[in-house]
Amino acid sequence: MYRTTPLGWLAAISVLLLLAPAAEAGESCRIDERTDRIICRESGGSRVRNPPRTSPSDPPPARSPRAPLRYVYTGYDAVIGDCYYWSSVPGGLDAWDPANDPAVIAITTKLPTCPSKPATVTDPSQSAWSVFRSWNLAPPSPSITPQDHGITGIPTHITATPPAVITHSETLPDGRRLEVRARAATLTVNWGDGTTATFDPEAADGYPAGTADHTYELKTCSHQYRTEHPSGNLCNSTASDYAITASYTWQGEYSIGSGWVALGSLARVAPPINYDVDEARGVSSP
Repeated sequence: MYRTTPLGWLAAISVLLLLAPAAEAGESCRIDERTDRIICRESGGSRVRNPPRTSPSDPPPARSPRAPLRYVYTGYDAVIGDCYYWSSVPGGLDAWDPANDPAVIAITTKLPTCPSKPATVTDPSQSAWSVFRSWNLAPPSPSITPQDHGITGIPTHITATPPAVITHSETLPDGRRLEVRARAATLTVNWGDGTTATFDPEAADGYPAGTADHTYELKTCSHQYRTEHPSGNLCNSTASDYAITASYTWQGEYSIGSGWVALGSLARVAPPINYDVDEARGVSSP
Protein backbone atom coordinates (compact mmCIF):
# COMPACT_ATOMS: atom_id res chain seq x y z
CA MET A 1 0.00 0.00 0.00
CA TYR A 2 1.08 3.55 -0.47
CA ARG A 3 1.74 5.80 2.43
CA THR A 4 1.57 9.56 2.46
CA THR A 5 3.21 12.73 3.81
CA PRO A 6 2.95 16.58 4.01
CA LEU A 7 4.40 19.80 2.63
CA GLY A 8 3.00 23.24 3.25
CA TRP A 9 5.81 25.33 1.83
CA LEU A 10 6.48 22.88 -1.00
CA ALA A 11 2.81 23.04 -1.97
CA ALA A 12 2.93 26.83 -2.04
CA ILE A 13 6.08 26.76 -4.18
CA SER A 14 4.42 24.25 -6.51
CA VAL A 15 1.45 26.57 -6.91
CA LEU A 16 3.64 29.52 -7.80
CA LEU A 17 5.97 27.59 -10.10
CA LEU A 18 3.43 25.47 -11.91
CA LEU A 19 0.23 27.41 -12.22
CA ALA A 20 0.53 31.05 -11.19
CA PRO A 21 0.97 33.61 -14.00
CA ALA A 22 4.59 34.44 -14.55
CA ALA A 23 5.71 37.30 -12.33
CA GLU A 24 7.04 40.36 -14.05
CA ALA A 25 10.64 41.35 -13.55
CA GLY A 26 11.25 42.79 -10.12
CA GLU A 27 8.11 41.22 -8.61
CA SER A 28 7.73 38.65 -5.84
CA CYS A 29 4.37 36.90 -5.57
CA ARG A 30 2.44 34.95 -2.94
CA ILE A 31 -1.04 33.45 -2.51
CA ASP A 32 -3.39 35.13 -0.07
CA GLU A 33 -5.02 32.05 1.49
CA ARG A 34 -7.90 34.14 2.87
CA THR A 35 -8.95 35.68 -0.46
CA ASP A 36 -7.40 33.05 -2.76
CA ARG A 37 -5.75 35.81 -4.84
CA ILE A 38 -2.17 36.06 -6.08
CA ILE A 39 -0.50 39.19 -4.68
CA CYS A 40 2.73 40.43 -6.26
CA ARG A 41 5.02 42.99 -4.67
CA GLU A 42 7.16 45.37 -6.71
CA SER A 43 9.92 47.56 -5.43
CA GLY A 44 7.46 50.46 -5.29
CA GLY A 45 4.56 48.72 -3.61
CA SER A 46 2.17 45.84 -4.16
CA ARG A 47 -0.76 45.08 -6.37
CA VAL A 48 -3.40 42.37 -6.62
CA ARG A 49 -3.40 40.41 -9.83
CA ASN A 50 -7.09 39.53 -9.41
CA PRO A 51 -8.57 42.84 -8.16
CA PRO A 52 -11.88 42.79 -6.32
CA ARG A 53 -15.07 43.81 -8.12
CA THR A 54 -15.70 47.55 -8.20
CA SER A 55 -19.50 47.30 -8.32
CA PRO A 56 -22.17 44.64 -7.76
CA SER A 57 -22.72 44.37 -11.49
CA ASP A 58 -19.11 43.45 -12.24
CA PRO A 59 -18.53 39.72 -12.92
CA PRO A 60 -16.52 37.89 -10.27
CA PRO A 61 -12.81 37.79 -10.95
CA ALA A 62 -11.31 34.54 -12.19
CA ARG A 63 -9.98 32.48 -9.33
CA SER A 64 -6.37 31.47 -9.43
CA PRO A 65 -6.18 27.72 -10.11
CA ARG A 66 -4.81 25.52 -7.38
CA ALA A 67 -1.84 23.28 -8.06
CA PRO A 68 -3.22 19.88 -9.12
CA LEU A 69 -0.48 17.79 -7.45
CA ARG A 70 -1.75 18.24 -3.93
CA TYR A 71 -1.26 14.82 -2.29
CA VAL A 72 1.95 13.06 -1.37
CA TYR A 73 2.04 9.26 -1.53
CA THR A 74 4.78 6.84 -0.61
CA GLY A 75 5.23 3.57 -2.45
CA TYR A 76 7.71 0.86 -3.26
CA ASP A 77 9.81 0.52 -6.40
CA ALA A 78 11.47 -2.80 -7.22
CA VAL A 79 14.78 -1.06 -7.98
CA ILE A 80 15.13 1.82 -5.52
CA GLY A 81 12.89 0.55 -2.71
CA ASP A 82 10.73 2.97 -0.71
CA CYS A 83 10.02 6.21 -2.59
CA TYR A 84 7.43 9.00 -2.89
CA TYR A 85 5.36 10.64 -5.63
CA TRP A 86 2.79 13.44 -6.05
CA SER A 87 -0.81 12.93 -7.13
CA SER A 88 -4.01 14.93 -7.59
CA VAL A 89 -6.02 11.95 -6.29
CA PRO A 90 -7.28 12.52 -2.71
CA GLY A 91 -6.25 10.00 -0.09
CA GLY A 92 -2.58 10.77 0.24
CA LEU A 93 -1.01 13.25 2.62
CA ASP A 94 -2.59 16.65 1.99
CA ALA A 95 0.29 19.03 1.34
CA TRP A 96 -1.99 22.07 1.61
CA ASP A 97 -2.68 21.34 5.26
CA PRO A 98 -0.01 23.17 7.30
CA ALA A 99 -0.34 20.54 10.02
CA ASN A 100 1.18 18.04 7.59
CA ASP A 101 4.28 20.14 6.85
CA PRO A 102 6.71 18.16 9.08
CA ALA A 103 5.64 14.82 7.61
CA VAL A 104 5.71 16.04 4.01
CA ILE A 105 9.13 17.58 4.47
CA ALA A 106 10.44 14.38 6.09
CA ILE A 107 9.22 12.22 3.23
CA THR A 108 10.33 14.46 0.38
CA THR A 109 13.78 15.00 1.86
CA LYS A 110 14.53 11.46 3.07
CA LEU A 111 13.03 9.34 0.27
CA PRO A 112 13.88 9.35 -3.44
CA THR A 113 11.26 10.25 -6.01
CA CYS A 114 9.56 7.24 -7.54
CA PRO A 115 10.58 6.87 -11.20
CA SER A 116 6.89 6.30 -11.98
CA LYS A 117 3.76 5.67 -10.01
CA PRO A 118 4.68 2.33 -8.38
CA ALA A 119 2.55 -0.76 -8.30
CA THR A 120 0.62 -1.34 -5.11
CA VAL A 121 2.80 -3.02 -2.52
CA THR A 122 1.55 -6.58 -2.04
CA ASP A 123 1.11 -8.00 1.45
CA PRO A 124 3.33 -11.11 1.21
CA SER A 125 1.57 -12.86 4.10
CA GLN A 126 -1.79 -12.72 2.30
CA SER A 127 -0.29 -14.02 -0.94
CA ALA A 128 1.57 -16.78 0.94
CA TRP A 129 -1.54 -17.82 2.87
CA SER A 130 -3.51 -18.11 -0.40
CA VAL A 131 -0.82 -20.38 -1.79
CA PHE A 132 -0.67 -22.46 1.40
CA ARG A 133 -4.46 -22.92 1.49
CA SER A 134 -4.54 -23.96 -2.16
CA TRP A 135 -2.26 -26.98 -1.65
CA ASN A 136 -3.64 -30.50 -1.37
CA LEU A 137 -2.12 -31.26 2.03
CA ALA A 138 -2.17 -35.01 2.60
CA PRO A 139 -3.27 -36.75 5.80
CA PRO A 140 -1.20 -39.65 7.19
CA SER A 141 -1.44 -43.12 5.65
CA PRO A 142 -0.93 -45.15 8.83
CA SER A 143 -0.54 -48.85 9.45
CA ILE A 144 -0.52 -50.59 12.83
CA THR A 145 1.79 -53.25 14.29
CA PRO A 146 0.75 -55.86 15.42
CA GLN A 147 -1.46 -55.74 12.34
CA ASP A 148 -4.43 -57.96 13.16
CA HIS A 149 -4.90 -57.10 16.81
CA GLY A 150 -2.97 -55.68 19.71
CA ILE A 151 -2.12 -57.33 22.97
CA THR A 152 -2.47 -55.66 26.35
CA GLY A 153 0.84 -54.86 27.98
CA ILE A 154 2.75 -54.94 24.66
CA PRO A 155 3.37 -51.68 22.71
CA THR A 156 1.37 -51.10 19.54
CA HIS A 157 3.36 -49.18 16.92
CA ILE A 158 2.12 -46.85 14.20
CA THR A 159 3.87 -46.48 10.85
CA ALA A 160 3.33 -43.36 8.73
CA THR A 161 5.94 -42.23 6.21
CA PRO A 162 6.30 -38.42 6.44
CA PRO A 163 5.35 -36.53 3.26
CA ALA A 164 7.87 -34.37 1.41
CA VAL A 165 8.08 -30.62 2.02
CA ILE A 166 5.96 -28.64 -0.48
CA THR A 167 7.55 -25.48 -1.93
CA HIS A 168 6.49 -22.61 -4.19
CA SER A 169 8.11 -19.39 -5.46
CA GLU A 170 6.80 -16.41 -7.41
CA THR A 171 7.54 -12.75 -8.13
CA LEU A 172 5.08 -10.35 -6.49
CA PRO A 173 3.64 -7.40 -8.46
CA ASP A 174 5.99 -5.04 -6.61
CA GLY A 175 9.05 -7.01 -7.77
CA ARG A 176 9.87 -8.90 -4.58
CA ARG A 177 10.48 -12.66 -4.63
CA LEU A 178 8.09 -14.71 -2.49
CA GLU A 179 8.98 -18.21 -1.26
CA VAL A 180 6.36 -20.43 0.41
CA ARG A 181 6.77 -23.86 1.96
CA ALA A 182 4.73 -26.32 4.00
CA ARG A 183 5.80 -29.35 6.01
CA ALA A 184 4.11 -31.94 8.19
CA ALA A 185 5.35 -30.62 11.53
CA THR A 186 3.65 -33.05 13.93
CA LEU A 187 1.81 -36.37 13.91
CA THR A 188 -1.03 -36.62 16.43
CA VAL A 189 -2.52 -40.04 17.25
CA ASN A 190 -5.75 -40.66 19.13
CA TRP A 191 -5.38 -44.26 20.26
CA GLY A 192 -9.11 -44.70 20.89
CA ASP A 193 -8.91 -45.52 24.59
CA GLY A 194 -8.90 -41.90 25.75
CA THR A 195 -5.18 -41.40 25.10
CA THR A 196 -3.89 -38.85 22.57
CA ALA A 197 -0.19 -38.28 21.88
CA THR A 198 1.82 -36.07 19.53
CA PHE A 199 4.98 -37.30 17.79
CA ASP A 200 7.62 -36.12 15.38
CA PRO A 201 6.48 -37.60 12.02
CA GLU A 202 9.92 -39.15 11.65
CA ALA A 203 9.24 -41.18 14.81
CA ALA A 204 6.40 -43.11 13.12
CA ASP A 205 8.81 -45.66 11.66
CA GLY A 206 6.98 -48.74 12.90
CA TYR A 207 8.26 -51.71 14.87
CA PRO A 208 10.96 -52.04 16.16
CA ALA A 209 12.78 -48.73 15.49
CA GLY A 210 9.85 -46.33 15.66
CA THR A 211 8.93 -44.55 18.89
CA ALA A 212 5.34 -43.62 17.99
CA ASP A 213 3.69 -46.33 20.06
CA HIS A 214 1.14 -46.97 22.79
CA THR A 215 0.50 -49.76 25.30
CA TYR A 216 -3.13 -50.73 25.88
CA GLU A 217 -4.19 -51.78 29.36
CA LEU A 218 -7.65 -53.20 28.60
CA LYS A 219 -8.74 -55.54 25.85
CA THR A 220 -11.77 -54.88 23.65
CA CYS A 221 -14.78 -57.18 23.86
CA SER A 222 -18.25 -57.66 22.48
CA HIS A 223 -21.18 -56.76 24.68
CA GLN A 224 -22.02 -60.43 25.17
CA TYR A 225 -18.48 -61.37 26.21
CA ARG A 226 -18.28 -58.38 28.52
CA THR A 227 -21.52 -59.26 30.32
CA GLU A 228 -21.45 -63.06 30.29
CA HIS A 229 -17.84 -64.28 30.28
CA PRO A 230 -15.97 -64.72 33.59
CA SER A 231 -13.16 -62.51 32.24
CA GLY A 232 -15.58 -59.81 31.08
CA ASN A 233 -14.42 -57.51 33.83
CA LEU A 234 -11.02 -57.32 32.12
CA CYS A 235 -12.53 -55.67 29.02
CA ASN A 236 -12.94 -52.02 28.19
CA SER A 237 -16.33 -51.09 29.57
CA THR A 238 -17.76 -49.83 26.27
CA ALA A 239 -15.49 -50.53 23.29
CA SER A 240 -15.70 -53.54 21.01
CA ASP A 241 -12.61 -52.12 19.24
CA TYR A 242 -10.48 -49.01 19.46
CA ALA A 243 -10.86 -46.36 16.70
CA ILE A 244 -7.32 -45.11 16.05
CA THR A 245 -7.10 -41.78 14.19
CA ALA A 246 -3.91 -40.10 13.01
CA SER A 247 -3.53 -36.51 11.77
CA TYR A 248 -0.78 -34.25 10.47
CA THR A 249 -0.41 -30.64 11.47
CA TRP A 250 0.97 -28.88 8.39
CA GLN A 251 3.02 -25.77 9.16
CA GLY A 252 3.14 -23.01 6.53
CA GLU A 253 6.01 -20.51 6.23
CA TYR A 254 7.01 -17.77 3.81
CA SER A 255 10.06 -15.65 3.04
CA ILE A 256 10.76 -12.54 0.99
CA GLY A 257 14.51 -12.81 1.42
CA SER A 258 14.92 -11.99 5.11
CA GLY A 259 14.25 -15.27 6.90
CA TRP A 260 11.25 -17.56 7.23
CA VAL A 261 8.04 -16.29 8.83
CA ALA A 262 5.36 -18.60 10.25
CA LEU A 263 2.02 -18.41 8.43
CA GLY A 264 -0.11 -20.74 10.52
CA SER A 265 -1.08 -24.39 10.46
CA LEU A 266 -3.71 -26.70 8.98
CA ALA A 267 -4.68 -30.19 10.20
CA ARG A 268 -5.36 -33.17 7.95
CA VAL A 269 -6.95 -36.27 9.52
CA ALA A 270 -6.81 -39.84 8.19
CA PRO A 271 -9.87 -42.16 8.33
CA PRO A 272 -10.02 -44.12 11.59
CA ILE A 273 -8.63 -47.64 11.93
CA ASN A 274 -10.80 -49.99 13.99
CA TYR A 275 -8.34 -51.96 16.09
CA ASP A 276 -9.07 -54.99 18.26
CA VAL A 277 -6.97 -55.56 21.36
CA ASP A 278 -6.75 -58.97 22.98
CA GLU A 279 -5.20 -60.27 26.15
CA ALA A 280 -2.45 -62.85 26.49
CA ARG A 281 -2.67 -64.81 29.74
CA GLY A 282 -0.41 -67.54 30.95
CA VAL A 283 -2.06 -70.79 31.92
CA SER A 284 -0.34 -73.30 34.17
CA SER A 285 -0.29 -76.87 32.99
CA PRO A 286 -0.09 -79.98 35.18
